[in-house]
Amino acid sequence: MEQVNSLLEKYDYFRAAQIRSIEATSDSSKILTMVIQDDEGEDTDIISIEFKDIKSSKILINSVLPFLDMMGGISLVKENDLYGFALGRDTSMLHVQSAPLYIIASDISIEEK
Repeated sequence: MEQVNSLLEKYDYFRAAQIRSIEATSDSSKILTMVIQDDEGEDTDIISIEFKDIKSSKILINSVLPFLDMMGGISLVKENDLYGFALGRDTSMLHVQSAPLYIIASDISIEEK
């Protein structure tokens, strides 16, 4: 969880990010890709989070993802050996399950490009 917290702090909870895509890699695994852009709209950082052994999710279609309001940032929490991702900054799984976009999984891996 230390890697997750440092990533959230580094990118200010992804308040300036754009969710680019959510792709299924298997029935129980998805990769969420977010980008940070500079003032000219060029991608400067690409962050991919792979969610493995997904227990529950509410996923939107990729065509609407770039239009999501990210000013509230994201939540990435761990409770009861589960990771929860959601729009909006909070620290509890209760928030995750009531978000308009969320993923709850047993494991995650993060890659920065």
